[in-house]
Amino acid sequence: MRIFIAFALEEHVKEKLHVIQQQLKPIYHQGRFKQSKNMHMTLRFVGEVTVEQFDQLIIEIEKKIHQYSSLTTELDQLGFFGKSAKKHSLWIGCPPMPAMTNLSNELTHCVSAANIPVNDTPFVPHITLAQHGALIETLPNITPVTVRFSQVCVFLSTRIDGELVYQPLKCWQLK
Repeated sequence: MRIFIAFALEEHVKEKLHVIQQQLKPIYHQGRFKQSKNMHMTLRFVGEVTVEQFDQLIIEIEKKIHQYSSLTTELDQLGFFGKSAKKHSLWIGCPPMPAMTNLSNELTHCVSAANIPVNDTPFVPHITLAQHGALIETLPNITPVTVRFSQVCVFLSTRIDGELVYQPLKCWQLK
């Protein structure tokens, strides 16, 4: 199974992000926009794991997750990952927050403690809005979206009837 650990988003935040997507569609030509139901902020990509590794990861997370509190911030930055037209993502994000970075680092340790190989991709707080459109030279200003991150989930990345779906497998409420 292919999994990742992320902040789940409240529905009202997904709705606001959908409005921003609609504003970007006229200028992000041929972009593939993410469905609102799949929106999240990844804290640690994990990748393919066995059932045994998954079970151990849950044990490791449960040892640590109670130490963390919910976080409130503003999503106020647009940006791109990737340089080529075929491999880039348009995202919305926030400035780095020490508490968020610490949580991401702790989850990385949990992945490692579960004997799952860890990639060295640095944590960048962002939510992917779209992929594979025409690169935009100047990104527009957006109305900031206030978000409270209060739930961390391990998500399964799978396809159902050919459609990409992110299913929460295990979630924890933060203090």
